Parts: sequence; C-alpha cells; structure tokens
Amino acid sequence: MPFKQSGKRLRVPWRLKLDENALPVTLPVFMAYCTVAGALRSWNRIGTKAIVTLVTTDDFYYPLFAEAARFFASQIWDGQRFHGNVLQWTDKNFRHEAEALRDERAILFASPSYQIQEDDRLLSDAIVPLGPRLIRHAEAALRRAGLPINDETVELLLTEPWSRLSRAFQDRRHPLQAIQRLRSLPKVIPPGEPQAEGPPLAAGPTLAEMHGYGGLIEWGYDLAKDISDFKAGIIPWSNVDNGVLISGPPGVGKTMFATALANTCAVPLIYGSASRWQEAGALDEHLKAMRASFAEAKERAPSILFIDEIDVFGARSERDRNSAYMRSVITALLQLLDGFERREGVVVVGACNYPDLLDSAVKRSGRLDRHITVPLPDATSRRFILRLHSGLTLCSADFELFDMATEGLTGADIERLVRDARRAARRQSEMLSVDHIIRHLRPLIKLPEAYVHSLAVHEAGHALVSHEVGYAKVSDIRISRWRVEGEYRALGCVEYDVDVDRPRSKSFFENAIAVCLGGIAAEIEVLGSFSQGAAGDDAADLNRATELATAMEGAFGMGHTLAVEKFSPDALAKMRSSSPELRREIHNVLAKELERAKSIIRMQRAAHEALVTRLVDVDQISGAEAVEIIRNHRRPTVSLAKTERRVAM
Repeated sequence: MPFKQSGKRLRVPWRLKLDENALPVTLPVFMAYCTVAGALRSWNRIGTKAIVTLVTTDDFYYPLFAEAARFFASQIWDGQRFHGNVLQWTDKNFRHEAEALRDERAILFASPSYQIQEDDRLLSDAIVPLGPRLIRHAEAALRRAGLPINDETVELLLTEPWSRLSRAFQDRRHPLQAIQRLRSLPKVIPPGEPQAEGPPLAAGPTLAEMHGYGGLIEWGYDLAKDISDFKAGIIPWSNVDNGVLISGPPGVGKTMFATALANTCAVPLIYGSASRWQEAGALDEHLKAMRASFAEAKERAPSILFIDEIDVFGARSERDRNSAYMRSVITALLQLLDGFERREGVVVVGACNYPDLLDSAVKRSGRLDRHITVPLPDATSRRFILRLHSGLTLCSADFELFDMATEGLTGADIERLVRDARRAARRQSEMLSVDHIIRHLRPLIKLPEAYVHSLAVHEAGHALVSHEVGYAKVSDIRISRWRVEGEYRALGCVEYDVDVDRPRSKSFFENAIAVCLGGIAAEIEVLGSFSQGAAGDDAADLNRATELATAMEGAFGMGHTLAVEKFSPDALAKMRSSSPELRREIHNVLAKELERAKSIIRMQRAAHEALVTRLVDVDQISGAEAVEIIRNHRRPTVSLAKTERRVAM
C-alpha cells in the first residue's frame, strides 16, 4: 500500500536515523548539515516549500555549507523537486531568483558583511541566523563515520576552521587520516579569537562558548530561535517560553549563562536580584524597585530579565516575624510574573541555589514552569571554561593532570585559577601559558604502579561481574594514575547503561548488589584482601550494596518479611540500627552475593586478567572493547544471572 507522510516535524538530525546510502557526504559536511537543519527547524518537514535566508557568522565556508544545504534538502525536503537552489546573496541573479520562485524552495546564505536589502526580505519567507556547531553535532558525525568519540577529537572538530576541515576530509581519504593530518599541522587561530593575554570580549560570551550546562544550552538555542521567529513575525509571543528557573551550586556560572543567553538571542539583559531590590528600603520602596526592573524589561522588549537569588523570597507558608512582609513581596512578584498585565516580550530567568525553598506558585505553569539544574562541570566542560577565560588550549598530555586537579571545581573556581596564573605570569614578565596554569593546579601525586594495578583489578571486577550476571551494559571503564594531595576521592569508575524500562524485581537488585561487590571480590581473589576504599563513603561499594540490600529486605518486601517501612535513606539507616534480625538478613544477602561475584572472578580469571592488563596500559577502555576482551577470553559456563521467576497464568 502507498506510504502516507504524516506531516509531523522530523526530529533533529543528530537524533535521526538517516539513509546511509542516500548521499556520500564527508564528516564536516554532515556537521554543517546539522547546523543547517537546526536553523531550519521550523521547516523540518517533508514537502516543505520555503525560501529561507541563513545569516552566517565569520566562521563560514560556502562550498561546504552549500553541499550541506543540498544534503538537507535531499533528506528533509522532497529531493526530487529540489533543483539545487543553494546560493549566496552576492552571487544571486535574476535567473536564480526565477528558479527559486518556480521551485518554491531555496536556501540562501548571507555573509556577515552582506547588507540584506528590502527586496531580499520580500523574497525570503524568513531570515534566520545560522547557529554554531555544537558538541552533539561532532559526536553525531563521528558516530556516522564509525569513529570513536573522545574529547580531543570533538574539540578538534569544534575549533578547526570549516575551510581546513573541508580540505582535510575528502571522499578518497579515510576520516582517521584526515584527523591525523589536522593534528600534525600547527593550529590556526581564527581572526578575532582572544589571544592568550587578550582580555575577554566586552560583550561577553555566547552560548557557543558555554559548556557544562546540560540541557540548558539546548533550551537557550531553542529560545534564541523562537525569539528570532517572533521578531520575523513567524510566531506570536505566546509560542515563546517566557520563563525558566535555573538552580545549581554557587559558582557554576548561572549569571554568566544569562549574559551568554542574551548575547545569543541578541536582546538586552536586565539584571535584578532579591537582595538588590530589598536594599531600596521599606516595603513600598522594595516593591517599587522590583516593578521598575519589570517595567524596564517590558520597555526594552524583547528582553531577558535575570532575577538572581530568587530563592531568597522563600514561600508564603513560612511563619516568622517577617512573614507578612515577605508574603506581600511574593504576591507582588507573582502578579508581575503572570498578573493582569501580561509581560509580552519579556523572558524571566530566575537563578537560585535552593529551589525547594521557593514558593510553589512561582513555579506553576505560565510563570517559571521550566526548571533546569546546572551540574558541576565535567572534564570536557572544564577545559572549555579554561579556554574561555584564558584563551589557552591544553594538549592531550596535560588533559589528565588538569582533569584530576580540577575535578569538583566550578566555573568560578577555574576563573580564579586563571586569574592567579595570569598574575604570576605578569610578575615574571611572561606571556600567560599552559605551564602557568599547570603550576597553579592543586598538587597531584603520581600513584605507584602496584596501586594502579590494584585499581585496575577492582574496576575490571565490576565490569566482568556486570557482564556475566546481565545487570547492565558497561559503557566506560577508567582508572587514574594521580591523586590530589590531601583529598580523598574515587580513583577509578565503571559507567553502566541501565535499562530504565526494566522491571525492578528481586533478581534485579540481587544482580545489582553482586555488581557493587564485584570490585571487592576481584581484590580478594587476585590480591588476597580488599582495600579500605570499598567502604566508608556514601558512594563506596559496600555502602551502596548495603543500601540496596536494606531496601530489598526492609522497604520493598522482597526479603524475609512482607512488613515494610517507607523508603528513604534516613529510614534505612534507622531500620538497620533498630532491628538486629534485619541486620542479619542484610549480612546474609551481602555474603551470598559476594560469594557469587568471587565465583565469577574465579571461573573467568583469564578474561579478568586480560581486562586488567589492557586497563593498566591505557587507563580507559570503552564498553565495546571490554565486551570484546571478555568474549575473547571467556570460558563457557552456566549463566550466573538471577533470572526472573515466571508464574503460570
């Protein structure tokens, strides 16, 4: 029967399974295709008829983007009716305009230096800014090319000029050869990029320079696109997200994100905070200051109003001597957020450290109904933050030192690190360099080889037990050769992809406990005993296994009794301390699963030793490589997984 297109908007290309045989495109062309499809998100429908102008940035290479735009048309639009109307405005002539009008489809690129005329606006259905390439674009391109994804390669694809990428990646050349060629040549500093000693741009960063914000960056780009569509008259303001609440530890860069968001959206940023408004004086003056900020934002609309420390307002349910004062302030804030006079054109970004303290009415629909948490930056994000504040790019040899020494630091901490390094460079009459940064990191101690080997034994035990019991797919195994002086932290880890839709039965929890104890079991079998790092911390193996066994026995009714207590971490600790019988049952569960994990290590000793040898050599192996090693060295045996018990219906 014939296929009928539903007309639904297609997913963004980095989440879409494309026809691999449709068009042979190089890796950078696919990355450019992702940026084009992201900019043309409103037209990501099969059969769309539109003439759209994409306004480019300085980092633009027309031959590559022209190929990417044609690939977009063949994949997203109707390729049979698209005759290649991809042009630069400077090259457009009457014949090209006639062809675009005939086909009712065209993608036109306008360089930053080109002044868009009134006739150009009349011809175009929309004029849209072309966004920057993102981490997810590079990762999607690497996956499509069948290449491993690592931080160094992703950073290379994000920082090299498009023209160099286009020349390096060619159809006749394997992508790995192209990457090696780029790495072997001196890195080009694009015009306008901050030098090592240059101060940051006065206008502040954009979202393209912000890293470590999770889903907040994607939301910011969506907002920028929606505001652009609103300015162009494509959508009404009611279709634009008009508020978000962002929370996170102090120093993660919530204020800097608001600046970058305003710069990306090309709208003014109005700053307000609960403490600044309160400084105005008595209640009347406090409310006047708050209303003045909202009035300024409305006058300069479209705009972004950033409210810092919004959790200071608290909740109206609080009862103390200041409760009447604060209730009046919160009520006024609610009216300004969503009162009789709608705040059309104003996006409110509220930032706080403790979102649970905020009145629930502030977070209801129509106000700050979207809540996004900003985590501490990961290793890749910390490198980008360093580059943002210093203009320096680390080489691969410095990655581990920097990543270890800065783990747990916020963006503000890294900014202070750069400030200290810059001061030291000035005192020595030198240009700021990576050496100055490395010298100002927290002191690191290199671990002895025997210690590194024990770490590998432990982490390989987790991975092997998880594979054998079928608990979860291992995605990554890592160990470190360094530790921060005077600081206790995990020096190795195994990351798992646990199926969220899997039933949490008794066998699931028993397998999870066995995996938690897999590292201890490996140390006992290989080294004779396990180290103290397996217990004592909430995230330690024995602690997590104990919590799982307690929940299974005392909260989920999967143990010796169906009588249960409410599940909470505090309640679990009280149950263990108040019930010797429960504590014995928990011990029996842990001992049984430890013995099962030790049995796996004994039976699959060859596979475990192969994992340890490889991990000691390279410090990090992927889940796919770990599975391959296990399969190549595994002894056939009966499955030790706890299987689901099936009940006849």
